[in-house]
Order: sequence, then C-alpha cells, then structure tokens
Amino acid sequence: MSSMSKFQRMLLLPALFFSLLAYTPAQTKMSDPPISWQYTTTQGQCKIGNNRQGPYLTVHYSNFAYTDPSTGTVTSLSGTVTGYYLESSCISFPEPGTKPSPDPLVLNTPGGQYDFVASGLGGGSITLVTPVAVSGFINPKYVIVGVTYAPPGPSSFVQYTNSTTVGNTTSVSSSFSSADSVTVTVTKDISAWSIVGGAAVKVANSASTSLMQASSSSSSNTLSQTASVSLKTNGTGNAFSPVNHDYDIIWLWLNPLFIFSVEPNSPNTVIWNGYGYDSHDPSGTGGPDIFPVYVGDLNGDFGSNPSISQVLARGWVTTTEPSLIWPSGAGPGLNSTDIANILTADPFSNPAYSLPTPLPATSADGRFTQVPYPPNPIAYIQAGPGNGGGLTTIYSLVNTAITSTGQSTSYQSQQTFSIDSQFSGGTWFSRFTLDVKQSNTLTWSQTWQQTLTTTKSLTDALSITGPGCPQTTPPCVPAYTGPAQFITFQDNQYGTFMFYPAN
Repeated sequence: MSSMSKFQRMLLLPALFFSLLAYTPAQTKMSDPPISWQYTTTQGQCKIGNNRQGPYLTVHYSNFAYTDPSTGTVTSLSGTVTGYYLESSCISFPEPGTKPSPDPLVLNTPGGQYDFVASGLGGGSITLVTPVAVSGFINPKYVIVGVTYAPPGPSSFVQYTNSTTVGNTTSVSSSFSSADSVTVTVTKDISAWSIVGGAAVKVANSASTSLMQASSSSSSNTLSQTASVSLKTNGTGNAFSPVNHDYDIIWLWLNPLFIFSVEPNSPNTVIWNGYGYDSHDPSGTGGPDIFPVYVGDLNGDFGSNPSISQVLARGWVTTTEPSLIWPSGAGPGLNSTDIANILTADPFSNPAYSLPTPLPATSADGRFTQVPYPPNPIAYIQAGPGNGGGLTTIYSLVNTAITSTGQSTSYQSQQTFSIDSQFSGGTWFSRFTLDVKQSNTLTWSQTWQQTLTTTKSLTDALSITGPGCPQTTPPCVPAYTGPAQFITFQDNQYGTFMFYPAN
C-alpha cells in the first residue's frame, strides 16, 4: 500500500465525522486552463457480506464548462464522473484514493480536447490532449506569382505549357515575433474562403484550376501554375533593338488571401495554411485573379494606361467588402510604394543590373543559371534579302535542378494588409494581431523555386524570329548590327527563362 496523503489520513476520522458529510451542496471549482465544474459528495459504508468495514465518500463531478480566455465566452460541456474516497478498512475497494469512471473523462472544448482526472475532494487535473486551431485570413493587395522575360524581337515568344514549375516559394516567418514558431500546413487546392461564426471556413467546391500549392518545408510554401494553364510572353518591341526589359511581364495575383491558424492554448504557435482567394472579386469569380503587367507599364516607360490603372486600383474591394479594416492611410488599391516593391522582383527593372563578361554559369546573386546546350546559344540573325518575315527557329527548353549556388537567391518585400472586422473580438483576431511583428504589415521572402529540383522539359517552348529584310537585293535596310546570339538563363526564383546577349 502506498503512503497516504494528508487528505487520506483525514478520512480515518470516526464514522461520526462522515455522517456529518452525508451530503454537501453543489460547489464550483476552476482550473487553469479555464475549465470549471461542480461537485457534490455523499457518504456510504463499504462492507463485505453483512460486515460493515467503514465509511467512504463519493464525489460526483458535473456541469463542466469552458471559458474562452480571449472573449470570456462560456461553453457548457457534456460528461460526468464519480470519485470514491475510501477509509483504509474498506477492503472491498482498491487502495484508498480516487477511482474515476471513466478514467479519464474526455472534455471536448472550443480550445481543444482535454482529459479530466478527479483528484482530492472536488479537485481535478486537466491535460490538453489535442488543441483546436482557429482559422482566419488576411487580405493583402497582391501576390507576385512570377516574372517572365521577353525574348529578343517582336515576333518571338516564350511559352510555358504543361508545366508546374512557374511560380514561387515563399516564407512569411519574418512577419511574426521572434518568439513565435511558424509552421506550414497546406492542401494542394487553392479555394475561396468565407467567415462563419467569427472563424474562416473553406468554401466547398471552389478549388482553383489555375494555381496549386504545396509545403516546401516546415516554414515555406510553393505556389505554381497547373499543367493545364499556358503562360505566353511575346518578345520585345523592336527587332533591331532586341534587348528591352520593359517587355518583361510580372504576373500579379490581385485577390489573394493568406490563411492562418492559431491555437488558443499555444501562445507562440502560428500555422500558415497557405493561400486562398477572395470570391468578392468579380474578375476572379471561380478562382484567383492573375493579371500580367509589363514592366514598362509599371515604371512609366510605356506612358499612362487607364485600363491597367483601373485594374490595379482594385475598386471592387470598396464596393463589395466595406467590413475590411485597413491601416491608417492605406486602402485596397496598389500605390506607388507597392509598384516600387513589385518592380524589384525583376532585377532588370534596375538599369544598373547586368551580368559580367564572360557570362557566368550562375550569376553572383544566385538568381540566374545558364541552361545547358541545347538550345544555347540561340541564334538571332537577320533574314536574307526578300524575306520580310525574318528567320524563325523553334527550341525546346529544360528546367534544370537548382545548384547550391542558385539556392542563395531571395527577394524580400513588405505590404500592408486588411483584416475583416467580422474577426474582431474573437480568439483568432486577438491572437493573430498579437503575433504580427509590425501591425497590418506582411513581410514575405521569396526564395529559390523548390519545384525546379526536378528536371522539366518544355517542348516547342521558345520561338525566336530575327529581323526581316524586305529588299529583294542587298543590302538590307536597315541592317541589323546587334547581338547575333543569346544565352538562355533560368530564373532560379520563379522558374522562368531569361535571354541575355552572348556578345
């Protein structure tokens, strides 16, 4: 027999004492975590046959309740349990102590599953078995899906078909306090989300057919186009001036949601559940709203374009989602700060960015790696007299495994986001806003495209057409004097191909 506790020794008092405790009114106790219960006691006599061996107490536990630590909301819980407290001579029962039934009592609360074990007079021990994560989402203005680079000449193009390599790998860990542990748990599908009862829920049968996602690591998520989607980027505007990165395209997702879950009883845990899309956007009904924008339209080199400005203003947000809370001075439209951040995704938007001579196998910043022969080098030559259409060559391209050098590439950006007021006052809102390092600001880091570790082949993906020569007799006027060969590089960050003069 184990040594008796102080309480158990008290149970050895005369039977007269127990007769005074034949019944006690219901009393309430509270635990930490915040679960309360009521208990009553009754007294009985244990016996073998007709021989009474001594008194015992029965403690009845009931009326369990859970109090949300964030909102104070009380939720009643089902379940009762009984504990028997025995005098040592009650040999018809096991050792003196507690005999809960069942052992333990399972309590399913809004904060997770707890096990309750009766202990002491009306006391109990509480163990969190499975925490319940509460989901919500934030509404950023955009996500950069990828950058595609214009091949040389207006009649050329590069096309990504039946490929899942175009996209990005992103981490948002920098958005949160250093004390927080940020993990990634995503499903392949990207769906619409709505708010029900102050929590985020996925809309049934709303999975996107244009994008998919997958956990790349414990802290990052890879977004990529589906094999059924084709992205085509035409060449530069002047066949005789074939290098012009104003014709590069940055692909912007304009109705994204970032889905996050928090565990009310794990104050330093944030779970990124990946991306969703906002179905309030009439342009994105049924899926993500992916919008291609030329670098020349973003930096002003192509002049003002009201139709593009209207899309980037995201006016539908103001009309359809008045409950969104934006930080002071911010709104749903992309502003000059957003545009500047977006442009930095294409390093060639900075005129000072260039590759050294001779061309490296991988650029010093790890961003670009040469694609092996074939197709390199790619010919870009003027057609012979009488061939006004130019000389066209079609190539296949191969995504190659990222080298250790290429894995160093990264791009970090910040933008403000909004939160729907329907989350205000709830568990998710209070926990998430406490975890974010900088109020209403999302910091993401896009790193090397992890899907490129598997080689992908794109058939007939690149068509290069040089300048034409309409004259039937030489010389061609004008005569092309620019680079006759280009080297194809792979963008290790977005999985696309970039074309750089070889001479």
